[in-house]
Amino acid sequence: MKKISSILMLTALLGLAGCSKFLDRQPLDSSSSATFMQSEQEMNLALNGVYAAAFWQFPNNTPLLFAIESSTDLAIKRTGNAEDQVAMGDGGPFLIGNTLPGHSWTQAYRLVSRANIMLDGMTKGKDNVAPASYARLRAEALVLRAWAYYHLIGWFGDPVFYTKPLDPTEYETISRTPTATAVASLYRDLDEAAAGFDAGGSQPIIAYGRVNKGVALGLKARLAMLIKDYATAKAATQSVISSNGYGLNPRYTDLFMLAGQRSNVNRELMFVQTYPTDVLNPQNFLIVLTIPRQVGTSQSSHFPSQQLVDLYETRDGNRIDRSSLYSAAAPSANRDPRLRWTVYMQGDTMVHNTALAPSLPYVQPKERTIFNIYSNVIFKFNWNTGVYDSRPNNIDWIGYLVFPWFAGATGSSGGVGYVWRKYIDSTQYSWDTKTGYINMRYAEILLTYAEAKIELGEIDGTVWNAINAVRARAGMPAITTANAAELREIVRRERAVEFAGEGLRLIDLRRWDLYNKAMTMPVVGVSLNPADPAETPSFNADGLPVYSAASIAKRLKTRAQTRVNTNTRYKLWPIPQGEIDKNKNIIQNPGWQ
Repeated sequence: MKKISSILMLTALLGLAGCSKFLDRQPLDSSSSATFMQSEQEMNLALNGVYAAAFWQFPNNTPLLFAIESSTDLAIKRTGNAEDQVAMGDGGPFLIGNTLPGHSWTQAYRLVSRANIMLDGMTKGKDNVAPASYARLRAEALVLRAWAYYHLIGWFGDPVFYTKPLDPTEYETISRTPTATAVASLYRDLDEAAAGFDAGGSQPIIAYGRVNKGVALGLKARLAMLIKDYATAKAATQSVISSNGYGLNPRYTDLFMLAGQRSNVNRELMFVQTYPTDVLNPQNFLIVLTIPRQVGTSQSSHFPSQQLVDLYETRDGNRIDRSSLYSAAAPSANRDPRLRWTVYMQGDTMVHNTALAPSLPYVQPKERTIFNIYSNVIFKFNWNTGVYDSRPNNIDWIGYLVFPWFAGATGSSGGVGYVWRKYIDSTQYSWDTKTGYINMRYAEILLTYAEAKIELGEIDGTVWNAINAVRARAGMPAITTANAAELREIVRRERAVEFAGEGLRLIDLRRWDLYNKAMTMPVVGVSLNPADPAETPSFNADGLPVYSAASIAKRLKTRAQTRVNTNTRYKLWPIPQGEIDKNKNIIQNPGWQ
């Protein structure tokens, strides 16, 4: 597997360094399929290339879906970056040429193109391969192509949909396909893939980083939820659940550690974007990009939002505005444990591996720092003395704005008082991290099943069981309400806090028709003075936190930004202008013309 992963990642790097128009490479790629894929070995090599195209990155070795999370209400990116401009909407400016949708379009269609080449070319060698192997190879390519189309539909709406390699003449005339038509075709592909995995005798998890039958059915459920086809989503997720092939890892934090991913207890991880451990490049710089400035060798640029922090319930299972356990003066106390597992807050002990060799007294090689934003002090563990030293010049301090660097955890270009804990794996050197980025896991299957049943009006014990399984793993009390509106809010909140930073939020907000509401508010953060804390937010009818003027006055607002996404055009991203310039039959999304 190491050799294959190295080939895959090398191919990914070469592919991602290419041109920006998704069909520019099509004739070169297509020509090889005439004589290639005459044997199972060649088909496996072609499949490696398809997987390489599914390795989605944004600049600075950032997993693309993690970058996209910063364009939602759950996170923010440093001011002026592409993700921040997308999130700001009218205040961005979010322009057609923004690189976030541009990169997303290019990478998704590169995956479509490579999958099409393989699926078309492998037919020439069908008679040379055992039927079971052929079925499994084809199934993996079908799932990966559907993976690309699911995201394209969620990001851009009606896709430019094609299932065969195109020549330049065809590209110049192809137009967009209605989403319903594309989804119907993808349903058939995913059903075929599921049958193909069965025919190939595939296990629930084929190998770390590979797709499988569960992913095929989970992806079918995602597509169904996107178009509000709740019956299909229920059936697909029910099939995964009843297979007994997957379960929840008893330790939430293990999901985001390399060792935990490799052991994959109960097979919760269904599809992971993996990084090779036998070569230096590529690395997953997610850790580097989230380490706060008071820790050595950091490049902090991605931060959790105040909205995310306030969505976590208290330990009694109530929203923070309804619980006597919540204290605005001690906001991290008595909360859903997933908050501390996901976000570092004031007073938390952070552990990072920031050096390849010990650098005493503070790196051994791990660096222990108490996260502090309320004074110009860095609390750093001294490995020589065994106690924490108080050091000056805390760049994450709220008062540090008088200095020239503003990208700290509270800076005018930085965060709002929080930094990411999820994916921090101190067993690895931060600059060489190989932890995979999770694309799909079983907890999503459970919550999607529950949501589909709620929307169908089929509230029964299986709905509570699915939601409560996810909550119980985190040590949260069971829900018992049978009220549909309450259950809808609960399952939506569960998706937010369970999967924060995992790339699901943007499409969730869009399919719930909540993007415009969630993304129109001032960018606010922690209380400026914990001794005089900001009031607890209220929550609107959709379960989203709302901050009064009095509360905002007491909160960090150094970014001086207000996200404005009331314009209906922000329900979809703009298609890159270069694609429309090449083909006049591709019509731009409404409001972006």
